[in-house]
Amino acid sequence: MKRLTFAAVSVFVLAASVPAASLQMPESVTMTTKQFTDYVPKKGPVVFNHASHMTIHCIHCHHTVPDNYTFQSCMSDGCHDTVATRNDINSVYHAFHTGQDKRSCVACHRDLKKQGLADAPLACNSCHTKP
Repeated sequence: MKRLTFAAVSVFVLAASVPAASLQMPESVTMTTKQFTDYVPKKGPVVFNHASHMTIHCIHCHHTVPDNYTFQSCMSDGCHDTVATRNDINSVYHAFHTGQDKRSCVACHRDLKKQGLADAPLACNSCHTKP
């Protein structure tokens, strides 16, 4: 009985936590600030490799997930759509770089390094390509 209950719970948890199995996601995404007029970035775009981040659940980064699991760009209207200030929660910089928000790339990479779990890049040019 215990084995059956554990198996049933495992299947339920697995099914509930892996919507990505039914998603069609690109292997990589190029994130760029080209869409922002009158803004000249100091660094080049970032090629984000989804394949190397498969152990992280989608909602960790895509924190507003619609019921149909159609994801928009992180820099789409209404999300991280400002380049005016770095401290604004809707700032592109804040979303990817701040150490205070556990969802940011830099904060996650720092945590992984501290734990010795990954060789996650922290240097700017490790992620940003030359403009």
